[in-house]
Amino acid sequence: MHFEYPWVLLAILPFLFCEKRCPLRLDMLYFPRIELIGRYSRRGSLLQAFKWMAITGAIVALASPVITKEVTPTYAAGRDMVLIIDVSRSMDEEFSIVTRENKFETLKRILEEFVKRRGNDRLGMIVFGEFAYVASPLTFDHEMLAEMFPYLEVGMAGERTAISDAIAMAVKLLEKSEAKSRVAVLLTDGRNTAGKIPFRVVVKLLKQYGIKLYTIGVGRAGDYDKKSLSELAEETGGKFFPAADSDMLKKVYETIDRLEPSMLKQQPVTQTTYLFSYPLFAAAMSLLAYLLLLNRSEV
Repeated sequence: MHFEYPWVLLAILPFLFCEKRCPLRLDMLYFPRIELIGRYSRRGSLLQAFKWMAITGAIVALASPVITKEVTPTYAAGRDMVLIIDVSRSMDEEFSIVTRENKFETLKRILEEFVKRRGNDRLGMIVFGEFAYVASPLTFDHEMLAEMFPYLEVGMAGERTAISDAIAMAVKLLEKSEAKSRVAVLLTDGRNTAGKIPFRVVVKLLKQYGIKLYTIGVGRAGDYDKKSLSELAEETGGKFFPAADSDMLKKVYETIDRLEPSMLKQQPVTQTTYLFSYPLFAAAMSLLAYLLLLNRSEV
C-alpha cells in the first residue's frame, strides 16, 4: 500500500501545533446545556481520542491510500492476425442445402472454430459491407472475440462490398505490430463493388508492412471475384482458398499453422484499488462520536 498524495500527510502538523498553542475555548462555542461540559472531564481522554481519530482519518483519506498490483507481462508463441469478415447483403444467400444455413451463418460457425484453433495468436476483427469498421482490436481474449459472433448480422455495414477498404483497415491494425508473422484473413463471397481504394494501393500497403493476406471465397466459384482474390493473396505471399463448405477451410488452418511463430508481449496492466473510503468512514464516525459525547447530558 502507498499514498497517491503523501505530502498531504503534512497537514497533521498544523493540528499538532494548535493542540499545544491553541487550546479549546469552550466559552467561544455554543452547545446546548454548555454548563454540563465541566462535569465530564473524566471523558476528556475519550474526547481527545475521537477528535484525533477524526482529524487523522480525514487527512489519511485526502492522501488517497491505494493498493496497486501490476500484472507481469506474459509472452506467447503466436502471430498477429486480423480476421476480415464480409457482412454484405449477399451473405444472406443459402449456402448449405442440407442444413439450410445461409452463407453468413456458416461463416460464423467456421470463424468460431478458427478462433479456437488460434491458441497463442493475437487476433483482431474487421467487418465490412459498403463500409468497413474495426469490431475488435488485436487481443489475446479469444473468448470475448467469439462472444461477438452472435451479434454480427448481414447488412450491418451496408448492402454492397468494399473489399479493398476493409483490407486497408486491416493494414492499419497491423502496421505497428512487433510480431514476425503478420497475417490478414479475408472471408468474402462478393466483389469489390464499393471499395474506394485501388487494389494496387492495397497490395503496396500489405507489402510495405510485411503482411501476408489469405483470401477465402465463400460459396460457389461464380459468387466471388476469384481472379482478384487470388492475385491479392499471391502478391503478398499468401494463398487463395475456395470454401464451398466448412471442410475446405481446413486448408487455411494447415497453411497458417506452418507460419513461423513470434514472441508476442502483452502490455503490463496495473490494477489500482482505492482505500480512501475506509479512513474517511472512520473519520466521520469518530467526529460523530466526538460531538455526541461533547453534547451529552448527565443521565
